[in-house]
Amino acid sequence: MELIQPSRTFVSPGAATKRRLLLLDPYPRHSQYRLTASERRAVWFPKLSLPTIAAYTPDHWHVDLVDEAVQDIDFEHPCDLVGLSVMTCYAPRAYEIAAEFRKRGVKVVMGGVHATYCPDEALQHVDTVVCGEAEDLWPEVISDFEAGRMKRKYEMKSFPSLEHYISPRVELLSPDAYMTRQCSFTTRGCHFDCEFCSVSPFNGKTTRRRPVQEVVQELLRVKQWIRSELVERMCTESLWQAFKTGVRMRVGIEDGSIVAFVDDLHNSNRAYCRELWTALKPLKIKWGCQSTLFLADDEEMVKLAAESGCVSVFVGMESLDEDCLEETNKPFNRVQKFAKEIDMFHKYGIMVNPGIVFGFDNDDESVFERAVEFLISTKVELAYFNVLTPLPGTALYERYDREGRIFDKDWAKYDGKHVVFRPSRMTPEQLQEGFHWANHQFYSLPSIWKRLSGTQQRLVARWEMNREFRKLVKRSCPKGTLSPVAKALKNLQAKLPTADTKQVVPNALHAIKQRIDQTTGPAHELWLNIKAKRHDHLAAVVVTLEGTLDYVAAKELLKRIREAAQKARLDIIVNFEHLRHATPEALKALLDGDALKTALPYAKVRYQKFTAAFQGALEGLSLAGAEFLIEDLQDA
Repeated sequence: MELIQPSRTFVSPGAATKRRLLLLDPYPRHSQYRLTASERRAVWFPKLSLPTIAAYTPDHWHVDLVDEAVQDIDFEHPCDLVGLSVMTCYAPRAYEIAAEFRKRGVKVVMGGVHATYCPDEALQHVDTVVCGEAEDLWPEVISDFEAGRMKRKYEMKSFPSLEHYISPRVELLSPDAYMTRQCSFTTRGCHFDCEFCSVSPFNGKTTRRRPVQEVVQELLRVKQWIRSELVERMCTESLWQAFKTGVRMRVGIEDGSIVAFVDDLHNSNRAYCRELWTALKPLKIKWGCQSTLFLADDEEMVKLAAESGCVSVFVGMESLDEDCLEETNKPFNRVQKFAKEIDMFHKYGIMVNPGIVFGFDNDDESVFERAVEFLISTKVELAYFNVLTPLPGTALYERYDREGRIFDKDWAKYDGKHVVFRPSRMTPEQLQEGFHWANHQFYSLPSIWKRLSGTQQRLVARWEMNREFRKLVKRSCPKGTLSPVAKALKNLQAKLPTADTKQVVPNALHAIKQRIDQTTGPAHELWLNIKAKRHDHLAAVVVTLEGTLDYVAAKELLKRIREAAQKARLDIIVNFEHLRHATPEALKALLDGDALKTALPYAKVRYQKFTAAFQGALEGLSLAGAEFLIEDLQDA
């Protein structure tokens, strides 16, 4: 079926000569995170915003495109109009670029997320801003420019339709500069509305989808073009360069069939995915996308994805703490199922690349080590660590700004690598150090070896990706260190098996709640969950117990408490409110003051809601001298 392209009614029929449009994707020239050529070819792919704008530009315009992460800008290059697409962290560099061209009398238009949410700021540096998705606005901008009446601001009235979408002009991108130039998208919008994310505000809270046949035809054209370009390049390159290109094609790093779907939520609709992935099978391509992790709950869908060529998924895992996920409006991520879901992707040879964010209000210094250990144990191939960043236009930015927690509005630091706000349960310095530490630990040689051991599919490509990430981390990040408190908090966390016993003592508070709810008591949990957090106001660590406590688990708990108190030099408060059951022997062990005295020279160990939780069961036990029992510390 022939793909129908929209008619370009905005083309001036009488244009005698072509005007020149220069599209620029800014990138800080001296950024420590700037990728080398080999790093880009291993892990980097371009954004589609400017190739899309190029596709919607009239035919009587000549378009040049410069990605500053790859190329230098020639400010003397002849052009009639400059277009910039800008993310927040690149805004300062974009303003510098705009100033240079405006000095030369060239009009500058800016679009993208930052211009959309900070238009007044942007208009101090450019001639025109485009707010929102630009496809329907760009023809008007061009027409107004040609007529000499270009407005200061163009605002999207409604989201553009994705039917009969003009394919992005990826041929304008530099060859041999990316992992792949064959980028496409199938959907826009996201219905999850995470607090820290700008996708829902910018692209909408409903998902728009491109017709499957149009996506397939686009991929076929681009695949044929890239393969022919590669063959032509090998014929003109030196023997050595041709050999390297051939090797990259042979091992699957570059072969004209690698597609990156850049949707923010590729699998938003399973019926659509089923249709698309089935249609992709005959194309014999390899593709990656951004997906939810819980796609793996449906093995049939994962199998279909693999059969259609899926080799990699980026998953927004964000956090391993359910409280953090709840906090940021992402409760649909289920921490307890993460390992099983990752295993399901691995079962079908699909590489899993989680995105982890540090700095949520419920995060403390233990978050870094816990995250790295989990990712290594589940053998994820790559991971992307980011510092929580309150981007303009997000609910997070509004909240933090209202609370006065943002201390740095240098947009260049809003790249997910720098701390620009005051975290709740650690200092900005601790958050920055932990971020650096996590990067170095995850991309250490022992970690890479553990994660890739046993890998059989695309091992060369996966090793190269890790090697290039390791080079980037070593070059750009200080090593970072974790405090003794971080180690203590991490070591406190545990899920300990406990023995089933007929002589359990129920938690009185839990039993009361059950009676009020007129429910029957649940089966005994055979685990003791130990959770530890820094107290928001006190110089203390709060340990929350969940599940069942027997004598063995009680002794292990006391051991961990003593070690934590000694390392952290902080008081330990143990909260029993959520513990469902305990054995009499466990209660006796917890009331043994001598068992806690070894910690007392360093810090105090105190119990909260202990007697309230086990009232009645403690009648036969001596509470004399149990000064560590505190019932009045309500805010712990």
